[in-house]
Amino acid sequence: MRWFLTKGRRLNRIYVAFMSVAFMMGIAGALQAPTLSLFLSREVEVRPFWVGLFYTVNAIAGILVSLWLAKRSDTQGDRRKLIMFCCLMAVANCLLFAFNRHYLTLITAGVLLASLANTSMPQIFALAREYADKSAREVVMFSSVMRAQLSLAWVIGPPLSFMLALNYGFTTMFLIAAG
Repeated sequence: MRWFLTKGRRLNRIYVAFMSVAFMMGIAGALQAPTLSLFLSREVEVRPFWVGLFYTVNAIAGILVSLWLAKRSDTQGDRRKLIMFCCLMAVANCLLFAFNRHYLTLITAGVLLASLANTSMPQIFALAREYADKSAREVVMFSSVMRAQLSLAWVIGPPLSFMLALNYGFTTMFLIAAG
């Protein structure tokens, strides 16, 4: 208990905000990723080859967009605007998947939106690192607790995603992820 009361370790709003954002973004990702192949095969009704192609295109686009945006954010500065933009793209991606069942739209617009959205997590960790450095917090501990929040989200998210998808449908699951 004394650990929380010492001046250097006291919880503040920014610390709690970083932890909350890491957890909520982790939940949103954990709601979508585990059920994506089931969504593509059941709802979009594509064959296994097209599911695999979707994952391949998604991974390649994600890497390219993430590298491009990371380089841009490192040189131009304000990560907060980029994080907000990426979070808006994540919401748009969830809404697209909630209401669209056309494969070509999902593999083009959906992959582009997902690539932009997935950039937000590394940017949040980079912003948290900058905050920890400036505020004289223990950088390693701060980052470790954020990673723990993300891990917790991935423990809770997948069972929740399957429960939502199988009992209430994919539209409900994607709408909850967007929220």
